Amino acid sequence: MICVENIAKRFGKHEVLSDITFNIERGICTAFIGKNGAGKSTLIDIIVGNKQIDTGRIVDEDNLLNSQRMAILFQKTQFPKMLKVRELFELHQSFYKKVISIERFQEITQFDTRQLEQMADSLSGGQKRILDFALTLVGLPEFLIMDEPTTAMDIETREHFWKVIADLKLKGMTILYTSHYIEEVERMADHVILLDRGVIQISDTPENIRTNGSHSIVNMPKYYYEIIENISNEYKITKNGQYYKIETDDVKEVINYLIQQDVNLNDIEIHKSSLLEIMFSDKEQDGVIAK
Repeated sequence: MICVENIAKRFGKHEVLSDITFNIERGICTAFIGKNGAGKSTLIDIIVGNKQIDTGRIVDEDNLLNSQRMAILFQKTQFPKMLKVRELFELHQSFYKKVISIERFQEITQFDTRQLEQMADSLSGGQKRILDFALTLVGLPEFLIMDEPTTAMDIETREHFWKVIADLKLKGMTILYTSHYIEEVERMADHVILLDRGVIQISDTPENIRTNGSHSIVNMPKYYYEIIENISNEYKITKNGQYYKIETDDVKEVINYLIQQDVNLNDIEIHKSSLLEIMFSDKEQDGVIAK
């Protein structure tokens, strides 16, 4: 287990991280999620030792942060020019005592023999990303850290990527990653940490987040503004394009009110809130309607 305790980080007068505390359990998949600038990448850099902390500490009980046991997939990687894919693979093999086979490497990248002989720098963005991912696995790491791993991947490649991750999870690998794709978090993470402006707002399992924050969303066209305004103090209401979004724990109560106001029910959409809506709900907008 890795224990992150009371981490704080400043850049000048700007506090990027404040009192960050959580555990990375061995064999568990942990996801950082948050808006751009929330501090996710800075926290990754601190964990892997690329940035110094101002206060706090990191306790690595299982020595997972050892360079021979940890692998890192950063957001952007530049490959050496004039090196073929196969040569890059062989170069990475030389760094470790135990390595994956070329066959396993091809399974991960889905590259055929011809693609192995291509210059790595000439690959498409998605191919470079899956290649970069495969290279992080060459040394059979026990702890995998990934910063926005599916950036530039198409849907098919992304699906294959998560199948590989699922297989690694079954084999007991410890995984930590950041993502903007909420479906990836709901599908793969065992532990979700929401960062907002350098502070942990939520740290829990996806199941508990859904259970504790579950509510319904009622969407209504904006031409019902006057009706919606009458209940603006009772519910959280936000504008979303051409619709107003009403969040409620009692959808029947809302519908009964709308029926009394002769609202056409065909104009209404109702659905359960997703993990994304729960985690990124803006509490400061409660009861506020924007025309």
